[in-house]
Amino acid sequence: MKLSEQQTDVVELPLEPIAITACAGSGKTRTAVHRLAEMRRRLDDRHGMVALLSFSNIAVDTFRRDYLALMRANDGGQQPFGIEIDTVDGFITTNVLRPHGYHVMGCGCTPYLVDGREPFLKNFTVFDGVRPNPTADLRISFENGDFSFKIGRNAPKKIPTAEAKKALGKLGAVGAYTHASARYWVLRVLKEKPYVLRALVRRYPHILVDEAQDVGPEHEAILKLMVDGGSRLSLIGDPHQGIYEFSGANGSFLSGYAKQLGVTERNLSINYRSVPAIVDLANKLCGRNDKAKRIAPEILNGAFFIPFKKDEKDNALATFRYMLKEAGIADKDGVVVCRSGEWADQWSGGEDGQGQGIVKAFADAAVCRDKFRRLDQAYDHTCIGIVGLLANQHRDLISKLSRPAGSADIMKLRRAIWGYARDPAAGLPSATLLADTQWHPLLVERAKSFIAFLESDFGLSAGENLGNRLAKKALLNKPLIQMPDLAQPDSPPQFRVSTVHKVKGESLEGVMYVVSKEHAEGLLNGTGTEVGRIGYVALTRARNLFVLAVPSNALGALEPRLVKMGFMKPGKAA
Repeated sequence: MKLSEQQTDVVELPLEPIAITACAGSGKTRTAVHRLAEMRRRLDDRHGMVALLSFSNIAVDTFRRDYLALMRANDGGQQPFGIEIDTVDGFITTNVLRPHGYHVMGCGCTPYLVDGREPFLKNFTVFDGVRPNPTADLRISFENGDFSFKIGRNAPKKIPTAEAKKALGKLGAVGAYTHASARYWVLRVLKEKPYVLRALVRRYPHILVDEAQDVGPEHEAILKLMVDGGSRLSLIGDPHQGIYEFSGANGSFLSGYAKQLGVTERNLSINYRSVPAIVDLANKLCGRNDKAKRIAPEILNGAFFIPFKKDEKDNALATFRYMLKEAGIADKDGVVVCRSGEWADQWSGGEDGQGQGIVKAFADAAVCRDKFRRLDQAYDHTCIGIVGLLANQHRDLISKLSRPAGSADIMKLRRAIWGYARDPAAGLPSATLLADTQWHPLLVERAKSFIAFLESDFGLSAGENLGNRLAKKALLNKPLIQMPDLAQPDSPPQFRVSTVHKVKGESLEGVMYVVSKEHAEGLLNGTGTEVGRIGYVALTRARNLFVLAVPSNALGALEPRLVKMGFMKPGKAA
C-alpha cells in the first residue's frame, strides 16, 4: 500500500525539527517508519545515528518489525544500520544510566531496575513526618527546573527535598533505581557530567519521538538538554490522546513544540481504522475534522450505549456478545476496557489475592498461570518470589531476568525459572488447591528444593530463614482461584478485559467501555480533561463497534446527551 499524500509530505520533509499531529488511525506507525528510513538515508554522518523512540514495548516491537520489512523490501535483505529504536526510558537507561549512573549514584556496580516488590527493599524507607514509607514508592517530578518529591497515592504528601535525596542516595548506593528515580539520576548525570551529554548528542544528532503527547516533564527536560546540546528533535502524536496527566504528560509539550520558531508543523487527518460513525463522534469530542477512509459496512457498526447493573455484569457481557455477532465480530476480537485496573479486575472475574510478601508473589504467579493463562506474568511473579528466597547479593537478578538479552548463565537461569513457573505437577503448585492446607505445603517443599537446585547448579546463595520467608500468612482455606461450576450450561462469555491505558495504540474490532456516570460525563464533555481523553482513546481503538456501558441508574440523565452526541441504542441503528 502506497503512502498517502499527507504521509509522503511528512516523510520527505528536510532534516529539520518537525511536529506532526496525527489523528487516531492515521497510519502514524507507517509514517514514522518511512520517515526514519528517509532520515537515515539523508544523514551524511557515519558516526551519528537516528533514534526513533516511543513509550511502550509493543510500539517498539512493531517499529522494529516494520522497519526491518521496509529495509528488506528496499535493499533486498540488508540489515538496518545507523538507527536505534527503543522506548524513551530504554534509550536513556542504555545510553546514560547503566554506563554512567554510578558517577552520581555512588554505587560500585552497574545500576539495575527494581519495581518495588523486591523483598530487600523493605530496608529502604523515607520518612513523611508520621511514618516510614518505601523509598521505591517515591513519586518524583520535575517542576520549574527542580525536583519535587511526594509519597502516597490518594493524598500524596510532599517530602522535603533533602530527606528524599538522602533516601534515594541510600538506595542508589546499592545500585538500585525505580522507573521514577531513573529519570532523576539521568538528569543528574547529564547536568553534572557534561561530557556525557556531549557524547550523547554527537551519537544521536536526530531524534524522532512517537506518542509525543506522553512526554512528561522529566522526559521533556532530558530532551531539551539534548536539543540545547545540538540534537534535532521531531515529535509525532496526538494531544487528544494524552492520558498520563497524573505523571505530568498532558500533550502540552507536543502542542507547544509545534509553535516554536524553526519547527515545521504537519497534520495527519485521515482515519484508516474506524467506520465513519465512530470518526464523526470522535470529531465531536475533540473538535477536529478528520476524515474516515473506510466505507460503513452494511451490518451493525458504529457507537452504541447500553445500561448495566453492578451486580448483573453477565447481562451486559451477554449483550455485548450479541452485538459482536450482529457486527460479524468473533468473541475473541471483542475487548472490554475500563478506566482503572480495579474495575478491569472486577469485570474479568478477578478474586482477592491471598498470601503476604514472597508467598503472595508465588500465589499471584499461580493465578496468572491457571486462571488467566498469562505465562509471561506468571514468570514475572515467580522471579520475584525466587529472588526473594536468595541472599541479598543477588538482589539485582530480577532486573537481569526481565531483560530479553543476557549472558549464557542468565539465559539458562531464565529457562529454569520458566520451567518451574509452568509446571503445576513438579514446580509451582496449582492454584485450584486449597491455599492453606494443600497449596502452601507443596509450595514450601518445592520452592526449597528449587533453591537448592539453584545453589548446586548455578552457584547462587540461599537467603536465611527460608521457612519464615515462606510463612503461611493471609492464606485461606479455599483455592487461590474459584473453579467454575461445570454443571452450569450457560456460562457468561469470556472476553479479554483490560484498561484503556493498556490498549492504547491498539486497533480493536469491537470495544465495550465500562464507565461510571462521572466517566461518561467526562467523555461527553470532550478532551479538555484527562477523563475525557481516556474516553476518547477508548472510542478510537474501535474499528467497527464501540459500546458504552453506562450504569442503569445514570442512564436517564445521560441518554439525551448520548443521543445528541451520536451514540445509538441497540436496535435503533440508523
